[in-house]
Amino acid sequence: MDMGIIDKFVRVIDHLVEWIGAYLMAVMVAIVFMQVFTRYVLQNTPPWTQEITLLFMMWFGFLSITIGFRRNSHLKLTIFANMMPKIVQVILIKATDILVIAFGILMIYEGYTFVQLTWTSYLPITGLPQGVQYLVIPIAGAITVIYGLVNLFSRKEELKT
Repeated sequence: MDMGIIDKFVRVIDHLVEWIGAYLMAVMVAIVFMQVFTRYVLQNTPPWTQEITLLFMMWFGFLSITIGFRRNSHLKLTIFANMMPKIVQVILIKATDILVIAFGILMIYEGYTFVQLTWTSYLPITGLPQGVQYLVIPIAGAITVIYGLVNLFSRKEELKT
């Protein structure tokens, strides 16, 4: 398969996830500002503000996780790995990529199950299906799998000597 096509596809996903995250953050800030203003100045807060902010925060958080996996900036301990021979370091890097892929698959499966269980319940204020909150979990899982596969097969390991 042509790596150029894969690189373009991954860049599209990167831009889409980052754009959605930026949009969600901007809207959350605006809603929270409005919520504080209406609560303390107007003494009348619209009831939907907290529910929408929490919904957006959940989506923002899970999408941010995928960016962390893509950039290899997830939490990890490297002190012992850096003391190992180069071949062990490569094996550990590849094992981490495989674990990321497995985690993404788990997110897809469990997230889909959770969405199915909650889709017929509704959020109390907006009336949206409760599954909308959790729909981001399988989406983030699919993105995580894509990023994990790309990292597994194309990343050049920087080994510590």
